[in-house]
Amino acid sequence: MRQPFRNASIYIILLLVIEAVIGLLLIAVTAYYHLVLTGYLSEIECRMVHGYLLNIYIFGAQLILTFLCSLSMWRRLWMRRSTPNIQLLLSIWLFYSCIIVGSGLATVWNVYRKAEVFENGAETSLIRGIDMYYSCPEWKLLWDGLQLRKECCGVHSYKDWMNADWMPQQEGNDSCSTTGGTTAILAPYTCCKRGSQSITSQDTLVGEQQGNSRQPFPSFSLDSIHTNGCLPVFTKALWRFLYIMLGLGLLSLKFLVMLCFLTKFILQRQNESDGCDNVALTDDDGYPLVVVKYPSNVRCLVIGEDDLASDVAPDVHFCHCDDPTEDDCEY
Repeated sequence: MRQPFRNASIYIILLLVIEAVIGLLLIAVTAYYHLVLTGYLSEIECRMVHGYLLNIYIFGAQLILTFLCSLSMWRRLWMRRSTPNIQLLLSIWLFYSCIIVGSGLATVWNVYRKAEVFENGAETSLIRGIDMYYSCPEWKLLWDGLQLRKECCGVHSYKDWMNADWMPQQEGNDSCSTTGGTTAILAPYTCCKRGSQSITSQDTLVGEQQGNSRQPFPSFSLDSIHTNGCLPVFTKALWRFLYIMLGLGLLSLKFLVMLCFLTKFILQRQNESDGCDNVALTDDDGYPLVVVKYPSNVRCLVIGEDDLASDVAPDVHFCHCDDPTEDDCEY
């Protein structure tokens, strides 16, 4: 095919590479946020998240494979003459590319609509983790690491720890007491702010005072711990991930539309007669023409009828005989 304008092949290659890069970004961003989101969840909820994000992984892989393979296809097409088979191939390729991008956008939109499911699952999982903090070592490690990294305490706030069933209740109040004008709060050590005084001036362990058989919990002051919950941190990371996915999906659609318009323009220019092509393959009088294939680096030449006479053809002798029985006549 001939390039309808200068550097047309470069623009095609650039669009194909951009689509493949978008697919790579989809996989990389999804893998990063997959690790972030599953850090808040138990094994069951992690499987649910993996099921939702698997389709996004597939979408990114399809973009990479489809448009990288399309680079080789377009390089071969530029060296061939435009034929109906080539036009059919490009039409099928465009249709297949639109199906991939459309299904990928539908997948991202489905995950976006399921944001509340992720939030409710994370909330349920974290609350169950507080109840199993001492009975399940995995949840203890998860909560301690989460509160240290994200600098948060509890699900919605630090009060979630004080309302746990296994938490020892202080005298005079259901969940906290006031000593010397300072509110004593029961929470794990990982709720403490970095560089702050962890335990109150009394430096007592409430569990030991009340004879609780469970591991004792220290009492903290309100100023020495993080008061914000971990669930809002999860929600913020979730919505940031969804917005990035929607942005990458829309970028993929935008560049695909540009690729479709450019391909249709190239096909239209290939069908236009410019002195070298004849779509109907007939001349003005309706006689069929012979199609001769030529390399891409050879210019098209128009040969007239006067140019078809050969200089090496033998001369033909004609005679006009009045008597057809005359032997000297040669036909």
